[in-house]
Amino acid sequence: MLLSNLSKVINVNKAYNFYKNKYFSAITSNSKFTNNKTLFVYDKNTKIKKIYLDEVLKNKTPAIISNKYINNLNIPQFVVSDINFEIYSLLSKLYKNLPFKTLAVTGTNGKTSVVWYISKILNSLKYNNTTVGTLGHFINGKKISNINLTTPAYEELFKYGYSNKKEKNVYIFEASSHALEQNRLRNYPVNIAAITNITKDHLDYHKTFLNYKKSKIKLFTNHLENSGFAIINSRLKISSELKKKLIKKNIKLKYFGSKSIKLIKINDYIYLNTNNKKYKLENLKLKTNIELENLECAITCCLALNINQNKIVKVLSKVTNPPGRLETIEYKKKKSKIIIDYAHTPDALKKILLAYKIKKMKPAILFGCGGDRDKSKRKSMALIANKYAGKIYITDDNPRNENPSKIRKNILKYCPRAIEVSNRKKAIKLAIKELKMNEILIVAGKGHEKFQILKNKTIKFDDFAVVKQLLNNE
Repeated sequence: MLLSNLSKVINVNKAYNFYKNKYFSAITSNSKFTNNKTLFVYDKNTKIKKIYLDEVLKNKTPAIISNKYINNLNIPQFVVSDINFEIYSLLSKLYKNLPFKTLAVTGTNGKTSVVWYISKILNSLKYNNTTVGTLGHFINGKKISNINLTTPAYEELFKYGYSNKKEKNVYIFEASSHALEQNRLRNYPVNIAAITNITKDHLDYHKTFLNYKKSKIKLFTNHLENSGFAIINSRLKISSELKKKLIKKNIKLKYFGSKSIKLIKINDYIYLNTNNKKYKLENLKLKTNIELENLECAITCCLALNINQNKIVKVLSKVTNPPGRLETIEYKKKKSKIIIDYAHTPDALKKILLAYKIKKMKPAILFGCGGDRDKSKRKSMALIANKYAGKIYITDDNPRNENPSKIRKNILKYCPRAIEVSNRKKAIKLAIKELKMNEILIVAGKGHEKFQILKNKTIKFDDFAVVKQLLNNE
């Protein structure tokens, strides 16, 4: 679209510094994503630093759309009154083909796995799908790019969900508590909303657990369209007030984990109970309670997409875990296993430790806690490790701007029998060396991440690659 056509699509109060007509194909509110074909959106109600505007100029952005004129900025500026309304109008024009169905998944733990599982099922059944979340932007299971936030900005949601093909496309994305609290989704249409669980996390941002819960519930009360589907974990206590609100909006409630849709382990077999039918699942790769609970959610979402349950059952054996989620490395020399997982909350740590307890043998655990984040988690995670783990190794995660030694001491205070090794690679090496025959070691906290943040430095670090390298060097 040409800049001269902007006034035909949105209500421009006044244009400044507009001397040369230029072409653009996208818009963004993130200065990092600007380029010579992407307009920058500036809302006066958000704080903006000079370095961001410098980045906009450096990236040769054709123009800025704002609700306030920015002084001393020699770049075309199109000033509007209602920036949210005008941006929606422009996005609707730039990205005409909205997805056939849009599915958003929220929850403290499991969002990434559920999105991945849904995509795996859809890929096996030849349904076109796009996913966006912690692992990046994928189309039909093929990675296209990384993204800088679990839930991208409003304009990015449009961009990633857009398809220039006429085939029906299912768009699945993770909805974080930060994004929901900041109203990043705004009026983007959501047809199916799912919640995995709610446990304590991000209290550094939300301050209280009640605020955190409220942010999660906004996906259903503020963003799920009327007559849509709400996919809810039956293990959660959902208030009758919320149920009434959803029913009033004619939203259909589907529960997983209850009698209607539930995965059950009987001896060495796993069965799916769904809609009064019972299926024996052959060759299912997912075995732990964590995986099965997330798979229940994914199956329920696929049923809400109106996919035949017999078809879903036939492809469940093809569902695998995403990178950094319960990734298993066989340590043949000691007939043991090393599990790489993103578990970085108390609830996730407890669940993974219980999942890998074999009879009376507790798994070994290696973990740390991130700096500049919810400090209340440290005590909880330490107590959980102390109770449910065998050997414990405390190391650095992403210290950021905090003193790594102080973070480790915060944990060790409640986990005194743990071994402290500051260097993460050395800690992993020691944990592997001390593994006993048939024992399980869980390397937790970073999962798919391929970096470690220390002050203003981002160092390359990949738990999975480190474990592989150490085993190969034996």
